[in-house]
Amino acid sequence: MTKPRLRDVASLANVSEPTVSRVLNGKPGVATTTRERVIEALRQLGVDEIPEPRASRRGVVGIVAGDFTNPVFPTFVHHISAALARRGMLTSVVLADPDTNTEERCVKELQSCSVDAIVFMGGRHAEIDGDLDHYSDIVADGTPIVLINGRATTLDVPHIRCDERAATNKAVDHLVDLGHTRIGCLIGSEMYIPTHRIIDGFHQTLRRHGLSAPSSAVAHANFTFEGARAGAKRLLSSGITAIVAANDLMALGAIHSATSMGLEVPGELSVVGYDGTDLTAVTSPPLTTMRQPFEDMADLAAEAIVAELEGSDRYRDHYVFEPDLLSRSSSGRISPGLVQQASRVGNLS
Repeated sequence: MTKPRLRDVASLANVSEPTVSRVLNGKPGVATTTRERVIEALRQLGVDEIPEPRASRRGVVGIVAGDFTNPVFPTFVHHISAALARRGMLTSVVLADPDTNTEERCVKELQSCSVDAIVFMGGRHAEIDGDLDHYSDIVADGTPIVLINGRATTLDVPHIRCDERAATNKAVDHLVDLGHTRIGCLIGSEMYIPTHRIIDGFHQTLRRHGLSAPSSAVAHANFTFEGARAGAKRLLSSGITAIVAANDLMALGAIHSATSMGLEVPGELSVVGYDGTDLTAVTSPPLTTMRQPFEDMADLAAEAIVAELEGSDRYRDHYVFEPDLLSRSSSGRISPGLVQQASRVGNLS
């Protein structure tokens, strides 16, 4: 007899195809009642040899994260690990690097450890033209995944992100309220979807205030402190008085670039970051930033994983969280003397 298709078994049992795959492969994490429905559907379709579920190690969840030199990644890992621990699960973390340790290699490493689910923070799903095939392969293999701060795709999996457009809107509103009209945007590569959301939010909010930004007021750099220093210098040479940065590390790079040119922050330049990790409260000056709700996002990710492992698809949706403005000393009201900054910075650069 021909082996039934996953979709036919899933339809008959009223479960997802990945859940059927988990039962067929003897993977743990499927609720008893759900597994019984799948087994009954398989038997109705002529399949009698069904493996017993392998013992689970309390539930081990893999986390694929980016470079830990950016504080946002260890912050997310901390909160997700804590949220999973409260639910009796362990975590295994691997760091992805496009040159030395690709997402595919990270996944193979985690699969060799028989993890029960995988969380991806950023990565390929955050790229405009990112190849998503390996995500599909993971899901088809019966391993649930959760995507954080990427994009909604055709994949039927939980997507969780913070609203980058809303963050940029609030950051620009804050700076305009302080009197700034020449505002620059320091962002990452255009290959990333969040970059486009930030650019859209930046120009949208400026238009709402009757303002605009020339091309020289937008600088692309890599998401690092050093990259931000170079990008910020280009912005400062255009005579802007405030910068909205794509992350906190870039914001700190912009501050360093400004102070090395003899400019005072916030006296002559205001800077707003994005992420809101604990580091930002103790920088000099303390950084004004848009904080991602790490705890809430992590808690939802953990709930989604638990649901997936129980055979439920109730969290397979696109969840967007609202960021909060943390107003600190790196942003301040524009001073009358600031109108001379353009010519002064031009001479310094």
